[in-house]
Amino acid sequence: MQLEATQLNILIVEDNPADIYLIEDMLESFGKRIGAIYKATRMSEAKEMLRTNEVHLALLDLSLPDSFGLDSLLEITEADCRIPIIVLTGYADTETALKALNQNAQDYLVKGQFDAGLLLKSIEYSIERKKVEERILMSEEKYRQMFYRNPFPMWIYEPETFRFLEVNNAALQKYGFSRDVFLSLSINDILVSKSPMVHDGNEVLWLHRTNNGSHIIVEFASHVIPFNGGTAMQAQVNDVSEKIRLQNELVGKKQELVEAVLEAQENERKNIGRELHDNINQILTAVKLNLGLAMDHPDLQEKLLSKSIQNVAQVMDEIRKLAKELILPGNLKELGLVYSVEDLAKEMLEPQGVQRHCNIATIPRVEQSEDLKLNIFRMVQEQLCNIVKYAAASSVSIQLFEKNGQVHLHITDDGRGFDPLVKHKGVGLTNIISRAQLFSGQVTINSYPGGGCNLQVVLSLNQPNISTPNAATNLVLF
Repeated sequence: MQLEATQLNILIVEDNPADIYLIEDMLESFGKRIGAIYKATRMSEAKEMLRTNEVHLALLDLSLPDSFGLDSLLEITEADCRIPIIVLTGYADTETALKALNQNAQDYLVKGQFDAGLLLKSIEYSIERKKVEERILMSEEKYRQMFYRNPFPMWIYEPETFRFLEVNNAALQKYGFSRDVFLSLSINDILVSKSPMVHDGNEVLWLHRTNNGSHIIVEFASHVIPFNGGTAMQAQVNDVSEKIRLQNELVGKKQELVEAVLEAQENERKNIGRELHDNINQILTAVKLNLGLAMDHPDLQEKLLSKSIQNVAQVMDEIRKLAKELILPGNLKELGLVYSVEDLAKEMLEPQGVQRHCNIATIPRVEQSEDLKLNIFRMVQEQLCNIVKYAAASSVSIQLFEKNGQVHLHITDDGRGFDPLVKHKGVGLTNIISRAQLFSGQVTINSYPGGGCNLQVVLSLNQPNISTPNAATNLVLF
């Protein structure tokens, strides 16, 4: 139907010839604004005319030979719901006419009480009202499609009772209730706790139950909307269960890392204290005794002073080794990782009579990252310390290479080996795992009693922020 047409085609549905004549005369007085005038005295004729002609508006008498009252309006609406309808009624039937307005009639006129001017105004009003109704219907249909097809769960609820008035398909899928069951519930029925959860100090979350008994953590926002002649609240729900789980998991990983770092620091302090007390302090005590004896026994001074000088040199050497373990060697930055690791292996293994085999490739992306370079150096240092202290190995192999965008570090010894599943007092391996975690690393330990140990570390070169742990480290034990 084109309500914007320059000429209107009007259908008069009336069985009284006198009324038909009067109405037709009024319509013809509108001149070119009126196109065709169709006349029907029965409902069956009116339906046929609607089927075979383009009609823009109908003037309908509710009392016809084959139809009466509101049934006439319903029949013609079923025949063509697009056209506006003006009801023609007698004075005594105004109550029925008012009911017709509630059944989608656009206006009504009382026979004998309107002239051409009033008829024209009614036609214009009815056409505009029909346009508005169609726009509203289109808007409502668009809104319904947006509501029901929204990928987020949504519902409409009564603000006083929190009873659900409507839910969309995503809500049915998320909560697992049928539509009938959902609409028999209220928000209180799906709350696990009446009090909200507060996350990160200011984020208000709610714990909801689903049809299968599981719980989900949600956040939702709501606003007032018109609904069925009144107002209601519309809410959009966002399931943040996975987000909260990952955040909690990340907090746990960070806490584990902090604990590992603190434990490593505490053990390092103990090691330093033990070295100072059990080794350096004892040597210095011997120096003090020797110097005291030299003062009391002049005849032994040369021998005692020589011994003291040797002891002081030993203390200096011990302090130098202890300091080198604690601070970053200068040649790591100046000469690179390859030379530094080879020098470290020589210094730690050669005095113990352990043969070493180094196959260390220069990896530009490693050399460009001070953090990555330092952590690889420290991991090598940790493992070599473990080998020197516990393995009783005769041979050690160190390999460092790049493959598929990853750094591979392999350290293998032929020592006594151990059971990786048995908890050990040392924190060397823990420190290695903590450092690997900074680079989304995977640590593999292959060892058994009497079978030596093979340590494999794989680190990512694509880590966006290598100074912050943001991925769990996989540990594989054999």
